[in-house]
Amino acid sequence: MKLRLDLSKQEKLRRNRQFKEVYMRGRRLSGPHLTISFLPNRCKHSRLGLSVSKKRFRLSVRRHYIQRRLREVYRLNKRSFLPGYDIIITALRFNKDNICFEDIKKELFFLAQKARLLER
Repeated sequence: MKLRLDLSKQEKLRRNRQFKEVYMRGRRLSGPHLTISFLPNRCKHSRLGLSVSKKRFRLSVRRHYIQRRLREVYRLNKRSFLPGYDIIITALRFNKDNICFEDIKKELFFLAQKARLLER
């Protein structure tokens, strides 16, 4: 049996109302570069949403680069996260040249651990 590590449609937050619900009813933790918002859901799996604003990152190339990095960090480590949460990761600020995959991973794991979203 092949282990699936990709994100299916059911594992993504796709609608505006889903994002609004997490922002309004969920909890939020911030780090120097990322903010994580989360809310328990009624699913057997966690769902991921990404927010990289045009206001902070003008060039679409930059925005999409950051989104790909965030999605990849989550995708490779999604087994570590507890099931049953809607999670939104928001990029706050990054130095243009120093967007290191490992730094993003460390900060995301630090925030997730603080939020108790990681399996022991």
